[in-house]
Amino acid sequence: MIQAVTTPEQQAEYRRRISGKPYFEAVLGTHLALFGAHPASGWMFYLLPGTAVLELRGGSGALCGNLPEDADTHDELQGFLQFLHIDRLRCEHPLPMAYQTAWQPGEPLTLWTAPRGRALSLPAPPPAELTLDTAPSMLPVSRLVFAENETEADEFYSTACTALAHGYGACRALLHHGQPVCTVGCYEQSDREAYMAAGVTAPDWRGRGLAGWLIVTLANELAAQKEVCFLCLPHLCGFYQQLGFIQIGDIQQYTTDWNMK
Repeated sequence: MIQAVTTPEQQAEYRRRISGKPYFEAVLGTHLALFGAHPASGWMFYLLPGTAVLELRGGSGALCGNLPEDADTHDELQGFLQFLHIDRLRCEHPLPMAYQTAWQPGEPLTLWTAPRGRALSLPAPPPAELTLDTAPSMLPVSRLVFAENETEADEFYSTACTALAHGYGACRALLHHGQPVCTVGCYEQSDREAYMAAGVTAPDWRGRGLAGWLIVTLANELAAQKEVCFLCLPHLCGFYQQLGFIQIGDIQQYTTDWNMK
């Protein structure tokens, strides 16, 4: 049975199920803490049969834990996702075979970590014409991260500002004449884990080592207190391996088109 997370007891069970799960513990836990009591935020949280939890926002979902493979669970969850028009899923494990007739696997995301207490070797510093801002204005940062999608930039700005205002992370940016040309941040974290994301360099500044230096700088700062993790597409794995991060697994991605069903 799918249960909306509304009570303190259900929230505690949700946190228990994601505890110790890289990426999910920090990301889903932060979202639950910030938005779980605010249904109008657009975030929705559910306990699923078995050991699974589900987070939904817009047309996207994140599924953590194991689902029973019985027909009743399959039919209930499939109907639920279709009713809410969820057409993108990010999953801890591959979906059971019964779901794979409706959901098509996409390119998996590679999961990386910097263990707590370990400092990575810092790459060459950026040129002197750039300055490091440890608390940059998030509006220009959001426009750098999502330069081609104003809607996504606005959503990122709102979520990141909420997380930073509640002490859930940090943003770093390299500025040129006051404007960010490279950024990376941590906008979700738990007591044990910090999740890094939104690492972007402006096109005219790529190929100069800015991202590597900024990413390692923030990772070392966070790893002094917590395990650090982040996701990347497979074609970037060589870059992060050279920086010294450790690959620890994959996060699965699925899409569907309910109009074709």
